[in-house]
Amino acid sequence: MSNKVRVLTLIAGLAIGDPLGGAERFGAELASHLDQEIFTPIVCAFWRHKRESEKYWSEHLTQRGVEFFFAADWPGRFSPIKFIEGLKKINLHLQDVPIAIIHSHFQVGSLAALILKRKLRVKALLRTAHLPPDKEWGNGGIATICRLVFTKLIFPLGFDLEVGVSQAAVFALNRRFFARLLNRRALWIPNAISLSRFKPVRHQHIRQELGIAPDELVVGSVGRLTEQKGYIYLIEAASKVISILPNVKFLIIGEGPLRRYLQEYADALRISNSFIFVGPREDLVPLYSAMDLFVLPSLWEGLPTVILESMACGVPVIATNIPGTRELVRHGHTGWLVEPKDSKALAEAIIYALQHPDARNTIARTAAESVVPLYSMEHIANQYQAIYLHLLNK
Repeated sequence: MSNKVRVLTLIAGLAIGDPLGGAERFGAELASHLDQEIFTPIVCAFWRHKRESEKYWSEHLTQRGVEFFFAADWPGRFSPIKFIEGLKKINLHLQDVPIAIIHSHFQVGSLAALILKRKLRVKALLRTAHLPPDKEWGNGGIATICRLVFTKLIFPLGFDLEVGVSQAAVFALNRRFFARLLNRRALWIPNAISLSRFKPVRHQHIRQELGIAPDELVVGSVGRLTEQKGYIYLIEAASKVISILPNVKFLIIGEGPLRRYLQEYADALRISNSFIFVGPREDLVPLYSAMDLFVLPSLWEGLPTVILESMACGVPVIATNIPGTRELVRHGHTGWLVEPKDSKALAEAIIYALQHPDARNTIARTAAESVVPLYSMEHIANQYQAIYLHLLNK
């Protein structure tokens, strides 16, 4: 029997970009960057969504020598019955496989980890909180109850360690009553990107494919089309930008429940011809290369890796002044910050950046040199590996 440390990574699924996002991408990338001389990574993508992106990420994990499996088919909304089916599938799949550590990257997965610990005789449990504690579990009455019961009570009791992807998230985790009572201190380990994938390379053909003229400026964004990402404010800002700079195109990459609404809103403002909704894409580097400016108008974030990706590809960033994001973007130094929900300020920032190419170039160069190297997946994987070994040797 192998003496390698088996680490079970729990992520919500492999439908990354549609409908899932950065937490799942990070979990899959982290597993594929573990040192396989020491660790045997196994990825459980809990929900199968039957999307094209699952094929891409399945192939990616296979090429990196990472075992993966799905636990249950996504029923369209959370189902306790399907969740129990998923637990049974995981238990059956791993009943003869000694798991040393379960590392969860989403809230339902964290609940599953607690249930599976005894059945699989797991030695240590770790969870990474990719959102601030007050945003976990979503919205509504049930979400509020889950935050009170699980995030604030059960998780600090049941997990050997919790990690926050931003310093703001760690501060909030450590302020929970039971975390303070039990002296359970969360650690800060930021999200990261694979630097070998994201580089400042120009792909002129992509602009032609998207119907963008050579003299047009491109403002791009990547993310799920949900309330969290604040795209409605980008559309409102775009109306003001286009009145001053009519040769600007807005490139929106991603999918989500608000897509139709956002398209209709752009149409109502008579700017739909200036927007290109390309849907979910895995070939992000060519798309970043088509941008003159990257904008992330989010209302809340953990630590947005799309900002790191754009920086790594040499694209200057405008983002909202929110926890997590402002750990990456220093206003006027590594990007520009505007207040969330302020479409006027966002428009003014976009207009300024587009009218000052020298400032864009300086911002992009500073961010690539001073920010991006701190968030390499290789570096962050080493930190997690040290934590795994520490938990097993406690």
